[in-house]
Amino acid sequence: MSGVVAVMSSDPSDVERIRRAAGSGFDVVNAIDAAAMVEVAEADAVVVVSQDRVDAALAAFGEGGPLIIVIGEGAPADPRIAHVVRRQLPPEQLRPLLRCLIDRHPVHAHDDGSPHDPVEARLAQRAFTATRRLAGASDLASTEQIVGDALLELVDADRAHVLFFDADDGALWSEAKLRGTSGDDRRAIGGLAGWAARTGLGARTSNAATDPRWSAEIDDPEASSQLLVHPVIGADGQVHAVLVAVRRARRSEFTDTEAALLARFAVLSAPLLDQLSIHVQSQAILDEAAGDPGIFRKEAIDAQALPSWGDVVRVSPSWISWAYWALVVLLIGSIVFIMVGRVSTYSSGPAIVRSTARTTVIARTSGTVASVEHTPGDPVLAGDVVARLDDTDQRAAVDRLGHEFETQLRNHLLDPADATTESTLHQVRIEFEAARTDLDLRVIRAKSDGVVGDVKVRLGQPVEPGDIVASLTGDVGSLEVIALLPGEDRPRLAPGMTLRFELLGYRFAYRTLTIESVSADVLSPAEARRLLGPEVADDIALNGPVVVVKAKLPSGEFESEGRTLQYHDGMPGAADVRVRSEPIVYALIPGLRRF
Repeated sequence: MSGVVAVMSSDPSDVERIRRAAGSGFDVVNAIDAAAMVEVAEADAVVVVSQDRVDAALAAFGEGGPLIIVIGEGAPADPRIAHVVRRQLPPEQLRPLLRCLIDRHPVHAHDDGSPHDPVEARLAQRAFTATRRLAGASDLASTEQIVGDALLELVDADRAHVLFFDADDGALWSEAKLRGTSGDDRRAIGGLAGWAARTGLGARTSNAATDPRWSAEIDDPEASSQLLVHPVIGADGQVHAVLVAVRRARRSEFTDTEAALLARFAVLSAPLLDQLSIHVQSQAILDEAAGDPGIFRKEAIDAQALPSWGDVVRVSPSWISWAYWALVVLLIGSIVFIMVGRVSTYSSGPAIVRSTARTTVIARTSGTVASVEHTPGDPVLAGDVVARLDDTDQRAAVDRLGHEFETQLRNHLLDPADATTESTLHQVRIEFEAARTDLDLRVIRAKSDGVVGDVKVRLGQPVEPGDIVASLTGDVGSLEVIALLPGEDRPRLAPGMTLRFELLGYRFAYRTLTIESVSADVLSPAEARRLLGPEVADDIALNGPVVVVKAKLPSGEFESEGRTLQYHDGMPGAADVRVRSEPIVYALIPGLRRF
């Protein structure tokens, strides 16, 4: 099916640009002025005008005129303007936009969401798990929140936007923003989200500012962000919503797998959005009807609808006999469970992952960082300089005292019997050695061989004695879990017991470990924090004395939601150790423990 595209532009190259984008499926007509454009434009045609000809085009057509595409950077707020495109838009992105506006229908390939191979099956399973949360949504606001949270988790996005779309008037809005104080009057006249709403096609860019479709007002205000956009197409073939996933520029780009996963999620969530749309429309009709009850009150109508007679009296229902025996069996089973079953008591507390090959480089004196000699990943040897503090004053003192020491030494050699000269020489020597020691303290060196991990300081930063300058990772080492359990559980803890470690922030990321050591004494919170190190101690809340328990991790990897991830030094978690187990009957009746 061909369509008519009327072009009226002050730039002659726009006509050729539209012809290249349209190809053989469109009849592109060059309209010199508004009168010529009205003659060639049919009801289902699309009019393309340059930004300086918009007012003339709007004046030439009435309310029922064709849709208008504006070439430029902006356009007035008029419902007849369907889209605004930049001249940099490639032909392959302009062509589906022209087609969908002529056909009044998105250009998309039908996809029922059925997987065809194991890869698609895994994507479908993940998308299905994410869409199950939509079953409880009862309005657009809750739907937007649920879908946004699902997108953050599904494609590992930093931000997510859910924009609903009305094909009749081109409205493209966020329900949360619409209900806010400022409202939301956006339309699908631009942006990757507007392009996806008009064409029914997904879009992806690694840098928003370089994509000619991007609009800060519609897509995302950060120009350097990465965008992954996909429409949600309902059973009627129309776009009802647009999903926008956003990542920061410094993160890795969206992959083809993540794009396919978002597309699968859009397909599986479309039926749920259709059902929600029917529910919202039905509720609106009922609410409107409830606002005009007529001459009778609603309570009176409901009372009249109730039956005026009772049910037949059944003295002994048929289910009484089998329900009785079911209760007897349930009672016997409960008694057996109470007698045989056991309940456990656990010692629980915070835990943290630490590297046994990790060492720290600390400052030995206060000062201001003048240089950092190494960056993360650099290998260093014991004694290598990691950083230097400002030593202007100390170096001047060494030079001054060195010169004075040479002067006094020369005087002493000229008159060795002079006791005053000898005493002065001795005092200057002490001051000179102290100045050289102070100067050496300004140089921060590695105490062992290793690889620089994190550098904790920057140029111009003041440091105090004991402040961590950098961390080093040795060639050989492993990871261990350090757990801080309540101090009152110390008598019941011993090496060889089982410790269950849960990594915070990762669902079902559990590890069952064997305790290797237990601290001999119960430590105060301050002592426990010194043991952990200042870089992580402030993040752990301790409410009383604790006992330190250590367990070795068998590997540096863990599984979470089907992905293999790496442990890193300092990751927080929680630890549980079963310290007692007793029959349930003892917990219910403590007095039985004496028998």
